[in-house]
Amino acid sequence: MEAFVIDAFGDTPVLREVPAPAPGPGQLQIKVRAAGINPLDWKIADGELAKSGADFSFPLTLGFDVAGTVTALGEDADTFAVGDEVFGMVWPGSFQHGSFARTMLAPADTALAPRPDSLDPVAAAALPMTGGTALAALDTLHLQRGQTLLVVGATGGVGSYALQMAAARGAHVIAVAAAADHAYARELGADETIDHKTTDVADAVRAAHPDGIDAVLDLAGNREAVNGRIAPLLREGGRLLSTVFAADVDALAARKISAANFFYHASPADMTALADQVTSGALRVAETTTYPLTSIADAYTASTSGHVRGKLVVTVD
Repeated sequence: MEAFVIDAFGDTPVLREVPAPAPGPGQLQIKVRAAGINPLDWKIADGELAKSGADFSFPLTLGFDVAGTVTALGEDADTFAVGDEVFGMVWPGSFQHGSFARTMLAPADTALAPRPDSLDPVAAAALPMTGGTALAALDTLHLQRGQTLLVVGATGGVGSYALQMAAARGAHVIAVAAAADHAYARELGADETIDHKTTDVADAVRAAHPDGIDAVLDLAGNREAVNGRIAPLLREGGRLLSTVFAADVDALAARKISAANFFYHASPADMTALADQVTSGALRVAETTTYPLTSIADAYTASTSGHVRGKLVVTVD
């Protein structure tokens, strides 16, 4: 079967033929219908998580977000049945058989949920890691109605969901994004937009909110800017969460700012919640650009470029 693989950390992934994996004990085999691309994919390929304690095996097929059909069950894998349509974020314990392939393996107890008929595979694959991260991050920030939230990197995958969820909670949302993405940000619920390419973000926020803001969700900042320019915009007791691990937690605590570097741990309940919100109309799937599996190298390159509006999804026929 075709799979997008690396043979060692630091390799450029390539699409090539590999044997289809058979499920072992506690594993599901899934025929992939669509797979979402995330920055974590190329961070894995670069070896950034090589010291995380995970058991990496090569050749390693990349990919975590998936929508597909259960095609075989390993021993004691009774969470789903053959033929079930599922979606979610798979964090395979062996880090070997990911979703950028025609067939993948998943632990039966991973963050998978049934895919509703009303949620097509592409939309389902655009939800898990980014939608789940937004959901969990806003819960962690304890955002309340009427509070002001600054979202840095507001129109990527996580931001596309965070803007909507924050607006639904009654927050006043400031989106930091390129000017070309401002209309998209406002469609998703942003009350204010700031072009980080032409405007000093800190000066703009301080001018509009001289008494300070309540919370920051940092999805794209660097350590110097986040701690030196963005964090001082917060009122005493404000909260800052960084998904790119840019927060100096101890230094900010000394300034009476509650800060955390956030890594998302997905759950089946999160997947179900996301599906329910989309099917009820409460949540819009991020703007999605699709690529066939045969063009996955182009999708991967687009992801590593550093600027993607919404989500990139690979389709498998």
